[in-house]
Amino acid sequence: MRAMVLESFGAPLQLRELPDPVPGPGEALVRVQACGVCASDLKLVSGALAGTPLPHVPGHEIAGVVAALGPGVSSPRVGERVACYFYLSCGQCRNCRAGRGTVCLASAGRIGFELDGGLAELVRVPAALCLPVPEAVIPEAAAVAMDAIATPYHALVTRGRLAAAETVAIVGVGGLGLHGVELAHCAGAQVIAIDVAEERLALARELGADLTVRAGSAQWPAPSLVADLVLDTAVSSQTLAGDLALLRPGGRLVLVGYKPGLTAGWDTAALVLNEITVLPARAAGRDECERVLDLLARRCIRAVIDRRYELQAANQAFEALRGGALNGRAVVAA
Repeated sequence: MRAMVLESFGAPLQLRELPDPVPGPGEALVRVQACGVCASDLKLVSGALAGTPLPHVPGHEIAGVVAALGPGVSSPRVGERVACYFYLSCGQCRNCRAGRGTVCLASAGRIGFELDGGLAELVRVPAALCLPVPEAVIPEAAAVAMDAIATPYHALVTRGRLAAAETVAIVGVGGLGLHGVELAHCAGAQVIAIDVAEERLALARELGADLTVRAGSAQWPAPSLVADLVLDTAVSSQTLAGDLALLRPGGRLVLVGYKPGLTAGWDTAALVLNEITVLPARAAGRDECERVLDLLARRCIRAVIDRRYELQAANQAFEALRGGALNGRAVVAA
C-alpha cells in the first residue's frame, strides 16, 4: 500500500510503499476513502506529542470501506462503509465505566497517534471501533465527524451542558469552531462567533452565527458581549485573557485547544466571586461520534470541508492548516 510516513519529527511526510497490514484477531482492515487533517497532527509531526513511534503514519479522522476481517470478527461486514473511532480504551477502568474512555487509565493508544493512522490506502483498526456510516453521509463528512465535529459536540453538549436559548460564544472558528457554531445553532442557542479572519466569520454567519466579532477589534472583549457558555478552540494568551470577560456570572468556559506550557493567568477572584466553571474537553466518546453521524444523516448539520487533497499531496494540506489558509477542514483522499 501507499502511505505518507513521518520518518523524522519536523520533516515533511514521505510517500512510501509499505506492506499491506494484516488484520489480527478482533481487527478489521479498512480501505481509506478520506482522512481529515487536524491541528493535533501538526503537534504530532513537530514532535510536540509524547509517545509517537517512528516511522509513523499519522491521521486520526478516518472513513472508508471494510476490506478484510481478522479471526473472530463478524461485524462490521466486508464492504461496509465505516468511520473509525480512534481511542483504544480498555472499557474496564473506573473512567471507562463512567463513560469517560478518552481519559482511560489503561489506554492502548490512539489510531493516528501512538498507532499508525489513515494517511494511507489501508489502515488496521479494532473492529469494535468501526462505526457504520449512514447512506446519506459522504466519506469526507464521516471522517471529520470523528474529531472536528464530535469534539465540539462533546465540549458544548456533554461538558458544557448547552441548553436551548442560552447565548454561546465560540472563540476561534476554524475546523472545530465552525462546527461548534452549527451545533450550537442546531440546539437553539444564540451564537456569537469570534475570530481574527473575516472569511471565517462570514462562513460562521452562513452556518448560523447570530453575531460575529473580529478578535482584536474594539468589539472584543466588550461589556456588551455576554454569554452563558464560552467555547475556546484557539486557546492563546490573548483568547484566555478575553474569555472570562465574555461570561456572565455563573457562566461556563470550555477549553478545547491547548498549547503545552501555556498557563491561563486568571484572576482567581474573578473565577470565585462569579462562580465561573472552567471545563477542559479533550475528545468525544464513541457514542457521541455515533450521534454526530446521525446529525449529519438527518442534515441538522453539515461537514465544513474547505479543501481536498490526494494522498501524495498530504504535506500541502498540513501547510495550508499551519498557515491559517483553511476555512474549515482539509481532507486527504487515498
